Amino acid sequence: MGRVLRTVALLAVGLVAIPAFGGAKWTQPTPEELKMTSDPAAPGASAVYLFLEETGDDIKHERTCYARIKILKDDGKQYGDVVMPYWQKEESIRGVEGRTIHSDGTVIPFTGKPWQREVAKGFGLRRMEKGFSMPGVQVGSIIEYRYMTTYDDWWPPHWYLQQPIFVHEAHYHFVPGGGGLVFSARFVPPNAQVNDKKGWDLRVSNVPAEVDEEDAPPRTAIGYHVLFYYMNGVAASADEYWANQGASWSRGVNDYVAPVQLKPIVAQLIAPGDSDEQKLRKIYSAVMTLENTDFTRERSEEEIKAEKQKINTVADVWTQKRGNRQQIALLFIGLARAAGFTAYAMRVTDRDENVFSKNQTDWDQLDDTIAIVKLGGIETYFDPGDRYCTFGQLHWKHTFTAGVRQTDKGTEVTETPYPSYADTDVKRSAGLTLDSDWQLHGEIRVVMTGAEALSWRQEALLTDAEATRKDFVDSLTPALPSGVSLQITSLGPLDNGEVPLTAPLSVEGAIGTRTGHRLFLPASFFEARTKARFASDTRESPVYLHEAGTIEDDVKITLPPAAAIESLPQPGALAFSERLNFDETYHGKQNVYQYSRREKVGQILFATKDYSNLRDFFQKVNAQDQVQLLVTIAPAATAAAGQARGR
Repeated sequence: MGRVLRTVALLAVGLVAIPAFGGAKWTQPTPEELKMTSDPAAPGASAVYLFLEETGDDIKHERTCYARIKILKDDGKQYGDVVMPYWQKEESIRGVEGRTIHSDGTVIPFTGKPWQREVAKGFGLRRMEKGFSMPGVQVGSIIEYRYMTTYDDWWPPHWYLQQPIFVHEAHYHFVPGGGGLVFSARFVPPNAQVNDKKGWDLRVSNVPAEVDEEDAPPRTAIGYHVLFYYMNGVAASADEYWANQGASWSRGVNDYVAPVQLKPIVAQLIAPGDSDEQKLRKIYSAVMTLENTDFTRERSEEEIKAEKQKINTVADVWTQKRGNRQQIALLFIGLARAAGFTAYAMRVTDRDENVFSKNQTDWDQLDDTIAIVKLGGIETYFDPGDRYCTFGQLHWKHTFTAGVRQTDKGTEVTETPYPSYADTDVKRSAGLTLDSDWQLHGEIRVVMTGAEALSWRQEALLTDAEATRKDFVDSLTPALPSGVSLQITSLGPLDNGEVPLTAPLSVEGAIGTRTGHRLFLPASFFEARTKARFASDTRESPVYLHEAGTIEDDVKITLPPAAAIESLPQPGALAFSERLNFDETYHGKQNVYQYSRREKVGQILFATKDYSNLRDFFQKVNAQDQVQLLVTIAPAATAAAGQARGR
């Protein structure tokens, strides 16, 4: 992807080895810090770090965080809410302390207890958060806090030098637990010196805030950051590392799927006369019926012990009718092999969170397991670990990413397929009538496949059907004409990823603007109030769209008999590339208006140098969506409309 923030300079950078660092103490603010109302180094900033420190010691198995933040504006008070992520069972947080210092020097200590919540789960681990709110935070306050995280084993740090707000001074230190530590610096000035004799030390100053841009790559892929990981002598190069780790992982997969144990299960699922595709579809469908605990909940150790259930192979997953996303993906691979298919596992990076780097020899870059099965002599990719993902498709976060896959000869590092706009299709149709009282009513029908359908189905798993229907209406309403309201009839089926997801809705309300004997109507009903993408005229990072797909609109509006179409907008057709294009056409006869709109997005990554042209494309699309339809109203109808408004 190349250096993203090439022009950003750290004014003082040194990465050297120093003796083990002791814990930070409270810092007496200077009179200048107390009086600060703005920061010339960060014009307009809501808050700034005066000092930030992160230390880690793999010998002691502990990390510390210490911070001093100056609050400059009301919206900067959000930094008084401190969130501390950790993995349950692997880490614990202790030693939470803090204080708020007002601009007059008054000190208010934090005396409460942190709250705790679960934010994610999977593979026997729970991602947790602890948090606390600093007391009495005001504009002008300085907040100061520290806490310690203790952990098992060795846990080398990842230092992300750019924060959401400007950093005046920062100090990072790490003491490794043993040999084989490897340093990886992404986007760090070339004059940084590395020495690992007694610990790694980094001091930086005047670090600009991280770039917050629309559709930017994951934070882990841009900006200045320093990563550490252990090689432990397992490999002399990145190629050797991935070959060795891949071979070990592949052996574990083959032992775990145990296809011999699965043959009786396959015999119950398929029929002798089934084609290969029918066999694989039946296997995939059966796997999708199992409880996916990443979308429900994992059983506690006590529950598993009470039920005397253990999962040693994927056969146990089938017996218990539940498993996490990795276990279910491996079960599908095992069943496919038991049915006679050539099937491989692949570990991939979730591109919503990270971008895979082969030179970063860290297996933990790989988040999820997908399946590759030869069907009709062609390798087809499957995502059975993502509940309701369509047969023969990947979740968008697993497309155009990289990882390690099994092959006939072993394993290799490779990429998954690039997404296509054919993978996701959203068809929005409307039959609407503007009656003689100039009120709009009618029906909308939205039919979705691919990533769009999958996202709503998975939301329903994590919330419920009613909440999902409400969220769906809320997602449509902001772009519709002002004054229009929706009522959703249904949204479904929510439990079957192999058929389109359909949402019928009823529409009513007022629409358009009347001026004398003329009525101006939005020519694009579904995009009438959509804001243009990429408002900024400058860009520092590449544009990284999540999903590819197609949106197709077909709308018919019947006007009152006294109305007639005076003029239609000019049709528009735009193309950024073969894989990113748009067209909109308009038709009208007497009092019946129809339009069709198609937007295809099959390209998801754009270099920074292409931003100007990309922005221009989307600005023109938005301008086309905002054109108006001009309707003439007969004088008698105009008078009647005025009387109706006066009642």
